[in-house]
Amino acid sequence: MNNFYWPKKKLNIIPNWIIKVKKLFYSKKVLYWCNLKYPGHQKGCPMYGIRDKCPPAAPYITDIFDIEKNMYIVHSEFDLEKHVNKMKIKHPDWTERQLRNCLYWQGTSRKQLKKRVEKAMLLLRTNIFTLMPHASGVQVYRTCKHSGLILEKINNKMKINRHVALLGWKK
Repeated sequence: MNNFYWPKKKLNIIPNWIIKVKKLFYSKKVLYWCNLKYPGHQKGCPMYGIRDKCPPAAPYITDIFDIEKNMYIVHSEFDLEKHVNKMKIKHPDWTERQLRNCLYWQGTSRKQLKKRVEKAMLLLRTNIFTLMPHASGVQVYRTCKHSGLILEKINNKMKINRHVALLGWKK
């Protein structure tokens, strides 16, 4: 007798890098956070007011997404600590800031995110996404935390970097 069981219905197994949004937190105030200063940028993000996908030109979340329907977080996962250790060997005279410079690793993380978004959209059959939810007023850290994904704060102790996208359905 054959004990092998084949399910009649195809199982959709959701990868752990797709998380259902439990509650979306958003505010028009978030759009102005891009103006806050950070190291090397005393006036905030240099793309503010320049790119269409950045504030204030970026469309507000409720204008593009149907927030009454399910939404999903998709995230990349880049081992920044491992990268820094490799860079220390290559460049022993570099400072911690140079070792962590996003110019050397951010592209890899964003590429992974884009691939994951493509897969997630096919799996979930969503029809809209944003790779920059903060630009549309989403409180990313709060939304992720409430949904079960804890994002590390961006600082010189960060070990795992995650870029985040938001998926859902058009309004």
